[in-house]
Amino acid sequence: MIWLMISLLLSGTVVLTVCCVYCIVKLKSNPLEKYVRRLLSCAVGVTLFNVSAIMIPVSKMSLIVFAIYNIFETLTIMSLLSFTRHYIGKTNGLGVLRLPVFIAAGIDAAILLINPFVNIVFKVERLSDDFGNVFFRTCDYSMLYTYHTALVMFMTVIVMTILLHKMIISPRAYVIKYSSLFISMCVLASLSFLHLYMDFKFDYSIALYALEGFMIFYFSLVYVPRGLMDRLMFFTVANMKDGIICVDIDGNIVYANTAAVEFCAADDSIKTLEEQLKVWKCNDIKDTNSIHIWEMTRRNRKETHYYTIEYRRIYDSIMKSLGYFFLIHDKTEEFLKYENEKYRATHDKLTGLYNKEYFYEVVETMMKENKDEEYNIIVTDVKNFKIVNDIFGVDEGDELLKKIADITRKLGGSYCVYARLTGDRFALCMPRSRYSEEALLACYSKADSFVENSSFKTHIHIGVYRVTDRNLRVSVMCDHAMLAIRTIKDSFRSRVAYYKTELRESFIGDHRIISEFETAIKNGHFRPYIQPQIASNGCIRGGEVLVRWFHPVDGMISPNSFIKILEQTGLISRLDRYMWEHACAQLKKWDEMGYKKSYLSVNISQKDFYLLDVYNVIISLIYKYNIDPSRLHLEVTESAIMDDPTNHLQLIARLRKRGFIVEIDDFGSGYSSLNMLKDLDADVLKIDMGFLQKTTNPAKSTIILKMIIALAKSLNMQVITEGVEKLDQVEFLSRFGCDIFQGFYFAKPVAVEDFEKLYLNKRFRMK
Repeated sequence: MIWLMISLLLSGTVVLTVCCVYCIVKLKSNPLEKYVRRLLSCAVGVTLFNVSAIMIPVSKMSLIVFAIYNIFETLTIMSLLSFTRHYIGKTNGLGVLRLPVFIAAGIDAAILLINPFVNIVFKVERLSDDFGNVFFRTCDYSMLYTYHTALVMFMTVIVMTILLHKMIISPRAYVIKYSSLFISMCVLASLSFLHLYMDFKFDYSIALYALEGFMIFYFSLVYVPRGLMDRLMFFTVANMKDGIICVDIDGNIVYANTAAVEFCAADDSIKTLEEQLKVWKCNDIKDTNSIHIWEMTRRNRKETHYYTIEYRRIYDSIMKSLGYFFLIHDKTEEFLKYENEKYRATHDKLTGLYNKEYFYEVVETMMKENKDEEYNIIVTDVKNFKIVNDIFGVDEGDELLKKIADITRKLGGSYCVYARLTGDRFALCMPRSRYSEEALLACYSKADSFVENSSFKTHIHIGVYRVTDRNLRVSVMCDHAMLAIRTIKDSFRSRVAYYKTELRESFIGDHRIISEFETAIKNGHFRPYIQPQIASNGCIRGGEVLVRWFHPVDGMISPNSFIKILEQTGLISRLDRYMWEHACAQLKKWDEMGYKKSYLSVNISQKDFYLLDVYNVIISLIYKYNIDPSRLHLEVTESAIMDDPTNHLQLIARLRKRGFIVEIDDFGSGYSSLNMLKDLDADVLKIDMGFLQKTTNPAKSTIILKMIIALAKSLNMQVITEGVEKLDQVEFLSRFGCDIFQGFYFAKPVAVEDFEKLYLNKRFRMK
């Protein structure tokens, strides 16, 4: 019996050693390998030291080896506990048990190592068999040995509890992974208890350490990556969204998951998987030795689904064919997502029309493919669209844009390309053979009354570019159409404008003015000219400051060529401030020359009220040059005042209070209002002689002019009449009571030096 025990222990040692070597050589990539190897190494030590302790013929040495055997038993259970925690996915080893277990194991090892010298834990008993062979076994266990046993049993119970809990909460497929270890642990623990309480000669449970080690080795390092992973792969394939059909070398279907079955069932003409394979073999698979991928659509639950079908052959390690499989990928979600992204990339979000970039691309392609067709590029723009958003709200503005988009879509039909370029601008590319200005106006006029407000009508301007140069970029063609709109932008009557080459030249000229403005200001290319103003007695004490641009290449540029574009861009305010300073500097110079009663009149443009702090700028110039404010006359147009009468009238009142002379410029050239005269406190009323020249009834105009002069006199305002060109005009204006005259009859605008030499403080003979 003793020899049988020894044989089992030696056999177990061999098994554990082989498993340990296999781990070292074959399974280095497995994350559990080092924990299994550590456990098996400790188990080898347990069996070897147990056999050695039994067979050593000297009792003292037997006591020492039995002590080492018990220490290795503790290390084995500690390794088992650490392995179990990693086996269930706890990667922090012993966790919170680490310190207590190590302290307890250290105490146990110390007691066991002392025992051979003091016999305070256990003793050994001498045995012999029938052949006279001597053996030893442990006996006379003290309470200190109970400490060792309790420590081992405590850790064993923890291991079994961990495994039992994992068995309960895990899916059925995983039960064998944990139950095999749990059952072997139960058997091992049972034999250990029997050894303690049945007083066996030897601990037969040690013989089961090899079985336990093999179970741990197999289920952790062999079964999981093979058997369990096979089951996991089976369930993965069975539940995957893609369909898969596996076929053997004889053409028989050996497996098809649920997704593949549903795919075939979705086609009413196909009843079985075998029929589907026949269809594919006939229509889609030409070379059975290669990979084939094709696409197809199918109605599934009344919806169109998009599929990618992949055919592949399966080979073994020596490239012998084992069969083939079909992978059915439903890419409907991907396809729809791609289509949506493509739509968003090429279409305007609000209106659903093409966006600018895609419009350019499609039009360019269309023109290349239809070289014999002539086209028109049409661009629309809503006049004062910002007002719609400001007054009626952004939502109402969006609805208007949608309405215009619908009009554009219906007008264009299937033979046009149309888009929303930006904001309120839309574009069409239309064959010239289908173009009709009447149809164009009729369609877009439907948007006039879109806003339900009787006092507000939307007005759409239309620019047309007849495509003559196909080498131009489409964006440039649209710019040409927009240039045409610029010619009617301020009009409520004109709706359609056509691009002409002259517009481009004008646009280039405007752009040149804007780009060269800063340089002209910096280098003093803008110079003040003065047109004399003659009192009714012929005395000349001042004049109006006008600007001239002396270009280093083009010479003198007329104000008519640049003033309007500077007003549109707001640069006029920079120029006005520049001229105000020149006027103040000139008045300072006249002070020093002794002409302290002379004055200059400067213009305040409409944009100045919004882009400058007019009051503080002018006051600062007066202080800077130390001149009398009454000598700087300020000309303000009636249209500028009526643009914001409340604020502008207050500003004029402040300036007059500081001593400035305020002149109302161009009265009679706009929509003159007696109501304005009632509310406005000004010093001078400046009448434009165009009031008489631009009429078919000069007699009535003369009467009205006479009444205006009389009205101004009644309001204690002086009257200046500009544009005087003839002697008879001087005569009747004098009879009506005009105070000051200005016009070509007396003098044209001249340079400052010429004004000082020819006119300043001179007297003009009125007749």
